[in-house]
Amino acid sequence: MRASLSVSLWTFSADNRTYELLWTNIDNLFVGVLYHPPKPCYTVDSLLDYLESTVDEIGRYCPDADIVLAGDFNRLPEASVVQRTGLTQIVHQPTRGLSLLDQIYESCPIYTTVRVVTSVLKSDHKAVVAYSSSTQCVPFKTRTKRTFRKRSPAQHASFLHYMSNLNVNDDTQTFGDTREQFDQFYNNALHLLNYFYPERTITLTSRDPEFVTPAIKASLRRKNRLMRAGRIEEANALAARIGKEIATRCKTRLCKVDGKVDSKSMWAAVRELTGRRREDSTVDGITATSLNQHYASISTDASYTKEKASISLVIHLHLSNIPLPCPI
Repeated sequence: MRASLSVSLWTFSADNRTYELLWTNIDNLFVGVLYHPPKPCYTVDSLLDYLESTVDEIGRYCPDADIVLAGDFNRLPEASVVQRTGLTQIVHQPTRGLSLLDQIYESCPIYTTVRVVTSVLKSDHKAVVAYSSSTQCVPFKTRTKRTFRKRSPAQHASFLHYMSNLNVNDDTQTFGDTREQFDQFYNNALHLLNYFYPERTITLTSRDPEFVTPAIKASLRRKNRLMRAGRIEEANALAARIGKEIATRCKTRLCKVDGKVDSKSMWAAVRELTGRRREDSTVDGITATSLNQHYASISTDASYTKEKASISLVIHLHLSNIPLPCPI
């Protein structure tokens, strides 16, 4: 759940750990998560009785609260759950093969859109995404193709070996002017660059961290191929080089920001690298106006009276003690 939500656990008065059911309270919403195994150690009727009693107690505890019950119900009869709890089932697509195992029940219309999508985790179950607005709650992942030139010690060695045997003083070629000579040099240099360091294309997504460059992404893919092939030592060596490249990339990112002058940009860069978001902490009932009124009240003495002193008398008393200068 999001860290910004105020979540607390709610425990049934007749809590029974035999059933894998967990309830949380989010403001005026009670969310229950249930796992009903294919071969439970309890009877189906006992679980239905337990669900019915739990929902009834929530209704007595907070009559205006909304209830959502979700999880893997396996072969638990949907009609029996609806009849016992009074909740409505809103998932209507298979979530594992041709079976509808993962379900969501709600006490009132809360979610207007329900989608069954492929899970990002390694599971034979699909993920169920439910949200209340018609707009998509999670943006689509965008893909961008980027070109880069791979550089390795083997490529450097091949290039240096070729250059050491290359005759740059070729007297057979004659050029008319300086521009023509430069064009020929540029074409030769570009040909060597494309031959020894050819361009490659790789796909970056919007979910990749900022420090993942096309070269780092290609190295990560090669590491995965080595791991799948069983070449563990080569994969570990490549992983160490990838870690150094990522560290260098992060250092370069922070070196561009002067924390002494612009601390806001520095912390924005730190959050970008760590993946954390800025959370503004607020306290209910305390505002700038309430703080000003509080400190104004404790700094004011209601019994204070201003004393009016006679300025002329004070001046006269001081002047009477000052000796006058003697005339010359």
